[in-house]
Amino acid sequence: MTSAKSADSQNRDIDQMLKDKMPALGIDLGGTKIGCAPVADFKVIGEPSKVPTPKGAENIINTLVGLIEEARKKHILRGVGIATAGIVDTETGEVIGSTGNLPGWAGTHIKKEIETRTGLPVHVDNDANAAAYGEVKALGLSDKTCVVAVTLGTGIGGGIIMKGQLFRGAHYAAGEIGHMRSNLNNHRLCTCGLFDCWESYGSGRGFRATAKELLTNVTVDQTPLAALLPDPPVDKVCAAAQEGDIIAKRIVDAWHEHVCAGIVTLAHTLDPDCFIISGGMAKFVDYDFLKELVIDKCLPRVGERLDIHRSSLGDDAGIIGAAQIALDNLVAG
Repeated sequence: MTSAKSADSQNRDIDQMLKDKMPALGIDLGGTKIGCAPVADFKVIGEPSKVPTPKGAENIINTLVGLIEEARKKHILRGVGIATAGIVDTETGEVIGSTGNLPGWAGTHIKKEIETRTGLPVHVDNDANAAAYGEVKALGLSDKTCVVAVTLGTGIGGGIIMKGQLFRGAHYAAGEIGHMRSNLNNHRLCTCGLFDCWESYGSGRGFRATAKELLTNVTVDQTPLAALLPDPPVDKVCAAAQEGDIIAKRIVDAWHEHVCAGIVTLAHTLDPDCFIISGGMAKFVDYDFLKELVIDKCLPRVGERLDIHRSSLGDDAGIIGAAQIALDNLVAG
């Protein structure tokens, strides 16, 4: 009898070990595209799939289910983690605050819809929160008191990790750092409907707005960038700055000042161990210059002890973070 029980116990242990190695599917849902890939040990398995984001909640749900079923043809999935723009009630998996990039998305019960149709456990979180969680885990920063992840892209998103755990706030809206007010003059209208949010200055959209302002009334004799109005591309402005174009350098420096302004506000509010910068605009950041600006504008005890890291996961941060949250929730459950 004892031998039979021992064999059963060993079989359960083996089953659990195999289960622990099963990947979760990470899905990063953005306003223009959806990326997904199976994830295990903080790494994507294979090349992530990418499809355009359709319009309308029903079409998005259908697309997500299709991606999950396609992944199940090649992998045995333990669960699904979904990172989406907007404010998410992580208990129910409902989008409770939409974003201009996904009109009509608020009120969608993502978790319920997809669990019903796939039979898999699903966790839904804000995209910047998911990216932050993935970065902190991958960089081994879970023991830090506070880490703030800043996603610089078309807009600005953020995630706050305290002692390895996401801080979501009383209404699941913590980390909406892109909407800190940066100016009192009602100068730039943000996509959220408010004026002068940090992302109106420090994002890719903000960079282009600054470039447009500084290039207005400038001739092509002064800089070839004047010919690129009304929407000068970020990469061309940054390339021109590196080649010594004075006006381009003024634009890039102004953008760094705008990025710095938000980081300094967060540094004085949260006193974090470090910041992690990710997103499509991260590659244009001069990290040494940004750190100098932050030290110059912070209280000495705050700025001098602050680290600013570049993302270790790159474009896969949302996918990996979403999947890892799902896997960790399954273990905790």
